Formats: sequence, C-alpha cells, structure tokens
Amino acid sequence: MIMSPIPRSTIHLVGGVILDTSVPHPARVYDYWLGGKDNFAADRQVAEQILRVMPVMPQIARSCRLFLSAVVHHLAADLGVRQFLDIGTGLPTADNTARGRAARGARGADRPMSTTTVASRVVRTSCPQGDSQLAGPWRGV
Repeated sequence: MIMSPIPRSTIHLVGGVILDTSVPHPARVYDYWLGGKDNFAADRQVAEQILRVMPVMPQIARSCRLFLSAVVHHLAADLGVRQFLDIGTGLPTADNTARGRAARGARGADRPMSTTTVASRVVRTSCPQGDSQLAGPWRGV
C-alpha cells in the first residue's frame, strides 16, 4: 500500500502534542454528535458515515452525557463528593462534567495536559489493551 503524505495544513502542535486533523478521533466524533465545536472535517465525515447505518447515535451520545451529568450531580449535591477524577482523552467536549461540578462547588482533575491527562496517556499507551483496561495501581480507581 502506498501512503500519500499528509498535507502539512492538517498537522498542528498543540500543547506539545502533534495533532493530525486528517485522522478522525473517536472523542471528536462523539463531540460532533453532541453538537460540540472541537472536531474537524475527518471527524465529521466519519460521524456522518456512521449515522447512515446507525442514525440514533447523536441521541445515544446525548443520553450518555445526561446520565453522566445526573450521576455527577447526585454525587456532588446529594452525597457531598467534592473531588472527581475524570480520566479521558484530554480533549474538550460539549457539556462536560466540569461545568456541572463548578456549579455545585466540587472540583475535578480533568484539564488538558494536567497530571491526570498525562497519567491517562501513560495507562493508555503502556498496556496492550490501551483504553480498554486499567492495570496495576490504577485497578479499582
């Protein structure tokens, strides 16, 4: 297979990380379904292809986000939880949990390039399962 070079206009350096916007990313596809603004043409193209075979994906994404928000609200408002560890991609997304926590006086470690983001990258890249399984001291977190 002959690979064509990636156009330079799709390569960006963001916070010390090389970002190739010509390659779709699942988190940005999800962001697109949520109506977010942090996605690129490649992400939107894949999202639209998936919608052709599963048109309910935006509703599923919004339902998952509403469930997450309800759980965070319950933990913060009703049970007094004040700190949250949000291990994810480090990419911004629409209606994230930080907004809900801030309104209730809780705090979380989910800023891009935070220690949490770096730690999650180490976990994702240091085991064969990647994102699918946390191992070692991360088990049970």
